Amino acid sequence: MLDNTFSSNTNDRAPGKLIFVVEDDEDIGFLLVQVIHQETVHKAIHYINARDTLTAVTRQSPHLFILDYSLPDINGLELHDWLQSFPHIKSAQTILMSARNPPLDEINKRGIIFLRKPFAVTKLLETIKNLF
Repeated sequence: MLDNTFSSNTNDRAPGKLIFVVEDDEDIGFLLVQVIHQETVHKAIHYINARDTLTAVTRQSPHLFILDYSLPDINGLELHDWLQSFPHIKSAQTILMSARNPPLDEINKRGIIFLRKPFAVTKLLETIKNLF
């Protein structure tokens, strides 16, 4: 089993968790990863599509997924469902983000947290903090 905790550069902070950011807009994905790295102890990795994300979870065990709803290959809810089929990450949390109106009943049924774009970076950081 992989140990996916990451040590901070400072000794006074707890080890971080692994976060997969799945966002097809490379600028937004880069920004989210940079904010997570700069403002938390967590490690974030950016993927631009579902295929690469599904391949990555065969090698790593993220604790949190931040998924865009509108992905080029499948939508974020479908990706969430695929990710749930991997036993080693079944307990990982999911945040879904979208400027569109995804079906809220489906989001709630899956226990996913929803953030409407555009959102304040502080809202994302607060949500991550509350999950961990």
